[in-house]
Amino acid sequence: MKRRHSNEDNGPKDEVEPLTEDAVPEKKTKKIDKGTLKDAENLFHSNVFKLQITELLNEVQLKGKRISRINECIKDLKSILLHLTRGKEHDLGDCSWLSDKVKLPLIDHGRTIKGKFKFLPPIDVQEIGSFSTGTCLRPNPSVDFQLTIPKEFFQPKDYMNHRYIQKRALYLSVIALKLQKQEAVQNVKFSYQNGNTLKPILALDYKGDGKEVTFHLHVCPQEGTFKYSRFHINKNNVRRSWFNGQESEEVSSEEPATPHYNTAILQDLTMTSNNQCMKSALQDATSVKEGISLLRIWLQQRELDIGHGGFSGFIMSMYVIYLLSRRKLNKMMSNYQIMRNTLLQLAKENWTEEGPDLCGDKSDPNQPMTDDFQQMFNCVFLDLTGYVNLCSEMTKSTFLRVKHEAELAVKILEDKTVDSFHVLFLMSVKFTRKFEHIFHITCVEELKNTVDKLNQHDRLLDYGGNYVHTVIPDVMSLLQRALDKRIDLVQIKQYPVTQWDIDDTPPSLEDQKVTVGISLNPEFAFSSIDKGPPADSPEAKEFREFWGEKSELRRFKDSSITETVPWTTEKSMDRRRIICSYVVKEVLRRWAKVTRISYIGDQLDKVLSLPIQSYEKNYVYGTGEEQHSALMQSYDNLCKVLRNLKDMPLTINSIQGTSPVFRFTEVFPALPATFFYHAKESSDKKDLRLLPQSDKPCPPYTAVTKVKCLLEDSGHWPDDKDAFRRIKAALHIKFGEILSDQHDLPVAINIDHVDVRFEDYVFRLELQYLREIALLKKVTSPDGMVKFVDNDEALRLEQDIKLLPILTSTLHGIQQKFNSFCGSVRLAKRWISSQLLADHVPDIAVELMVAYLYTSPGPYTVPYNPLTGFLRFLHLVATFDWKMSPLVVNLNAELKGEDYSEITSHFTKSRTSHPVMFISTPQDRFQSVWTKKHPTPMILQRLVILATECLQIIESQIGEIGPSVPDFKQIFRPAVDDFDLLIHLRGKQLACDRMMIDRQKKLYNPPLGDSLDKKYKTNLPVYDYDPVQKYLQELREKYGNLALFFYDRYGGQVIGVLFNPNAFRPKEFSVNHMFCRKPETSQNGHTEVVMKPNIAAIREDFAIFGEGLVASVQMLKSDLK
Repeated sequence: MKRRHSNEDNGPKDEVEPLTEDAVPEKKTKKIDKGTLKDAENLFHSNVFKLQITELLNEVQLKGKRISRINECIKDLKSILLHLTRGKEHDLGDCSWLSDKVKLPLIDHGRTIKGKFKFLPPIDVQEIGSFSTGTCLRPNPSVDFQLTIPKEFFQPKDYMNHRYIQKRALYLSVIALKLQKQEAVQNVKFSYQNGNTLKPILALDYKGDGKEVTFHLHVCPQEGTFKYSRFHINKNNVRRSWFNGQESEEVSSEEPATPHYNTAILQDLTMTSNNQCMKSALQDATSVKEGISLLRIWLQQRELDIGHGGFSGFIMSMYVIYLLSRRKLNKMMSNYQIMRNTLLQLAKENWTEEGPDLCGDKSDPNQPMTDDFQQMFNCVFLDLTGYVNLCSEMTKSTFLRVKHEAELAVKILEDKTVDSFHVLFLMSVKFTRKFEHIFHITCVEELKNTVDKLNQHDRLLDYGGNYVHTVIPDVMSLLQRALDKRIDLVQIKQYPVTQWDIDDTPPSLEDQKVTVGISLNPEFAFSSIDKGPPADSPEAKEFREFWGEKSELRRFKDSSITETVPWTTEKSMDRRRIICSYVVKEVLRRWAKVTRISYIGDQLDKVLSLPIQSYEKNYVYGTGEEQHSALMQSYDNLCKVLRNLKDMPLTINSIQGTSPVFRFTEVFPALPATFFYHAKESSDKKDLRLLPQSDKPCPPYTAVTKVKCLLEDSGHWPDDKDAFRRIKAALHIKFGEILSDQHDLPVAINIDHVDVRFEDYVFRLELQYLREIALLKKVTSPDGMVKFVDNDEALRLEQDIKLLPILTSTLHGIQQKFNSFCGSVRLAKRWISSQLLADHVPDIAVELMVAYLYTSPGPYTVPYNPLTGFLRFLHLVATFDWKMSPLVVNLNAELKGEDYSEITSHFTKSRTSHPVMFISTPQDRFQSVWTKKHPTPMILQRLVILATECLQIIESQIGEIGPSVPDFKQIFRPAVDDFDLLIHLRGKQLACDRMMIDRQKKLYNPPLGDSLDKKYKTNLPVYDYDPVQKYLQELREKYGNLALFFYDRYGGQVIGVLFNPNAFRPKEFSVNHMFCRKPETSQNGHTEVVMKPNIAAIREDFAIFGEGLVASVQMLKSDLK
């Protein structure tokens, strides 16, 4: 099992790779008595959960042999450190005496630091952190050393003006230089303690007899070197005159407090006492240690324990100890109970208002008051001494994210339909997939302007000149205030702490990255205005001052007059979805003087948009949501017409649309047929369909929208299948005539459907009768016995008129509840089609996979942005165990915990008889009817590979910080190198050319609402006509046994051909083997005539069949002859 875990102390994290779902190995089955099972039920989530936790802990905890080898390395390195030699005395501000092999691990601000430096070896070296408490985790454990610097090393006023910081850094530099000479010491690097640029530490690998061990060296003064009270958070220890480069160090009467600087030194002074507290609390408490290990895994999977201001494993361990001291936990609890109760308490508390306090002794009159900590810091957790805030660097937004994740974890543990172990401990919660909107400050230097704008020069002094850490808390507060109800969460991304070689200078402040994630509140996020206080209220002035010229007075329908900030007048959903970006850019421009921002939220909208021109006023296409609604409105009007039809032999009982547009999942919904194109009328006067002209560009594609009309029950239907079909055909004829005569609608009548033009859309109406399903299943034996047997035709009809309407209504309900569902599904389908797999992966399967992300979103919340939904879809496809697990889509929450168990049990017992992609729904629990034939194992494997690669690409693009804009369309361009042959198509004959990813400059794109001839208005348009699909149908009919054909149905310009390897095996000479083959002489010891594929003839056939459509046929594999 590979995983990255945080270190429990204040140092950097153990470099351990993430867990995967295959991480827990199989063990030999052991007999478990009933008493053990009963205990498991009482102390754990379930018996299975206990076994999973046990296996996980066995996998990540250190074993005895490894611990022994690490202890040997500890002993050797301790000896080396304790026997270091003394150094010569130097001026503290002069580092020229350092060897070229080591550079001071502090950013040079050019200030003069007075004092003397003389290296003295440490008087003690102790293990601290996770290894010392027995909570260190595999596979790459690290050991934290605390090096105690002797008291005489320091001078009385070394706490002033960064003298301590400078001495500490020089001390580590000398140690690095000396250790580098040791043969067993390798990879000596500097890093920062929790990302604090004032607190460098030393990281190294020690090569003992076995595998090398990573050490992190921290330094602290000998006890009694400085008084704690000297570092009271209200005191100043950095003079303003010194910080500003003036020679004088006199104390001003208005020196600002330096709580962060003071805390940085106090953390070193209290390191011994806090770690001793941890060791004593966890001694002989195995279940508590295991609970802490589980909590650290949980933190790491959510990227919460890394970087500056992270919720480290050390903080989590101290919080568990706090709960033990408050009797919220006890050592008799199981590891699961420790973990669950800790998360429960974390979800209830708010450290930004009142934090935990480990200090039980408040007798020291010099101790700061709790209120002082709350005023100075965003987040408070007091240590054992009462002087140190363990969360001094944590922002309010980071803690609220931790609290939010704890709340989610508790809900997941209580939900019996969720595999809580998998969700909490095996699934990684990436920043890019967690937040709907993400933005980067591309020029970090602009934050220097923020210091001036917000007048934070005193805090800049406190942070030692790190302007990024100085302004981030205020920037986050500004964002929270500006976005207010529009968001549920806003958080700055915590990047892993960097390491650098000791002979390099430390990373500059400009190298820091600032990335912020925003989680939307769908109730308010898409509002086009921000409604402020009433104009005559005291708050109105403050509102106007905050928003400046953006604020204006408005009167609303309820007669209220309030301050208002309008953001956009555009009505399309895709524009309203990114209103938060307008808010963010405005507030950062106005209050932080930051203008260079890369905002991620709508980058993939362009692949769903169309270059639509329209003469109609107020027409909006956007990314298609509005067009879905427009078509639905026409459908509702059509339903009214159908329900009021007269003279129908049988009444229509129910009407149900089944096309993807009714589920809001059509990638490009049908447009009204009000555009000009080249067409001619049929020679048959009764045929109202317009026909394309072969010498003109292909008309833009007009899709048909399918509608099922269920007829009332009747006893007059025949029992004979052929007679039944004839009656049904007669009903369709009558149905079409009534529509034409009574409502003057242009119709095209077929034996199994009627196509009608209604409000410029083409609907395909199909009359259906439920009894037909039973009739198709009916089989009469020779002896007259009647049986009902499933067959393909009956099952297809049952899907069509029973399952599909129910599924359509359910998915439409998801869209009504979560408006991002539409965009997420359509992006997923557009991506699959762009990879030329649309004909090999059922649309319904894709829709159900995306629906799964909304019905079972754990470990996330429901995505409210299509881009986020699409990223999670790629992750689902790439990581789900399709071979061993069913994907259970709990539509309408109809399935309970026992249903999940039943489905899983049935799937496991009969796995070989099920499709490779098994999707279970409440209406289809055990069959997976939508994926019975497709995808095949080969297609699913390719889909998983493509999803994995594309997810890596797009997430790296989202995380890319720079002035240039990444090409987000990259993942929508297919890789064609794996095909044997490519058929290139002519652009003028592509009916869907305006849907292509990279649109041609010269695109035939007639505008909507053009003044049309009478024939365009009174006839049926050219509809459901795509020459490429007709061509593909013919190719598959003739060459389906020979090859697979791949095409992007949304404007693809090439058809990929992959030959069946079995088709290239020579066959014996026979008339039956003449198709696409030619006779050749085989020399296998004797002359023999065999039939081999005739690739040249096949290529020629492909071109002949596609004459006028095919531009060329390209052979990609040179070994095909």
